[in-house]
Amino acid sequence: LRRELPRYMRSLAALMLCLPAGNAVSSTALRAAARPALVPSASPRVSGAMTAATATARPKFMPSPQAVAELTESATKDMLDRVEAMPLDLPSYGVVEASFVRTGVAPSEGTPPVVLLHGFDSSCLEFRRTLPKLEALGVEAYALDLLGWGFGDTGGGDVSVEAKRAALLEFRRQVLGDRQMTLLGVSLGAAVVIDFNAVHSDAVASAILVDPQGFIDGAPPVPEPFARGGIRVLGSWPLRSLANQLAYADTDAFATDDAIRVGLLHCARPSWEDDSVSWLLGGGYSVSSLVPRLAPKPTAILWGRQDEILPPAEFAPKFVAALPGAAFRWVEECGHSPHLEQPDALAAAVRAFLDSGPDAVAGDDDVSEIVRLANRGALEKLADGVKELDAFLDTPILDPNERGGPLEPLKAFVRSEPETAQVAASVLALTFFFVLARGLVAVLG
Repeated sequence: LRRELPRYMRSLAALMLCLPAGNAVSSTALRAAARPALVPSASPRVSGAMTAATATARPKFMPSPQAVAELTESATKDMLDRVEAMPLDLPSYGVVEASFVRTGVAPSEGTPPVVLLHGFDSSCLEFRRTLPKLEALGVEAYALDLLGWGFGDTGGGDVSVEAKRAALLEFRRQVLGDRQMTLLGVSLGAAVVIDFNAVHSDAVASAILVDPQGFIDGAPPVPEPFARGGIRVLGSWPLRSLANQLAYADTDAFATDDAIRVGLLHCARPSWEDDSVSWLLGGGYSVSSLVPRLAPKPTAILWGRQDEILPPAEFAPKFVAALPGAAFRWVEECGHSPHLEQPDALAAAVRAFLDSGPDAVAGDDDVSEIVRLANRGALEKLADGVKELDAFLDTPILDPNERGGPLEPLKAFVRSEPETAQVAASVLALTFFFVLARGLVAVLG
């Protein structure tokens, strides 16, 4: 069923995907506690990151102890203990709060800091499984809440594309000391990377696009009177559950109730609803024409082979065509969320990228088949469609050899009386097509 979602629903999911964010504890306890390492003390770690400024404050909003008590993943607690906040004074937009988590790794001469950008309506804690891996590999990295999402306070101000761009630029100035950045964007976070690079190319050293969204322009069209109701649905359990089911290849392991609870944490931020409505009505990112501007930068594109949110067969060829010099790599046994489903692979890719460039990233780089499919002519696509339909029609609706289930009495009848069952199936099929034909005649007049 998930594979057959209409394109619009997949596009909507791509923009509204809310991945797990993290855990929280009471703000009083957090201020009193020492900040623990993201990795065990035995792991390699460099303390005292040399940045332009040290943020020691906590975000104004933190999830309630009651919400945290229901969560189970220890990685979220460990990471949330390290969330920092810093006020950013944005020209034309006022003062906002940046919230982020950094690795305890000092800057290295000649190696840009890595800034991790999450997807739509999520938070920096989306990287809770990847950031500890990066720290263990000695990577200076910052998982940043995008303005209007996550835990940073916006004061109810502007959260537009332009404001998000300004916030990232000011974060670079205040926290990174105006150093060039390697920007890593996941899903809609990749659109942030593409947009930022188009305006502030001098601030970008290189880019890593992970299951990127760059060729679905604009937010889903929602009439203004229904926008607020739509945002409340966005913060509901059923929609988050659907997003989880779509996000992973291994849904049994990752699409859990705990993941849903984690994904809802930031929705309790006081201005979350107003910020989300403002964003939805603002039109969102439209960056398809800007993707080629990344071409001069060292760029890697990583894609979960089983991604059902942004199917690689549909979208990857567009990135390959727009960025022919980029290094493309498949992430195996992975859906839309390599940073959550395959964090070791992603962290290793980042380390190799920083050390030796995009081509050093390990993995299968063969995209010939999906590029061939994307470049088919109309007649070839029609022929392939006929083959797919023929295969579908040859697929048994009911397999009597599979025992059990609610249809077992019917299966038993097919096994015991195969000839009678075949006659009955033929009669039902003929009846169906007769009713279908009558309906078409009535509709067409």
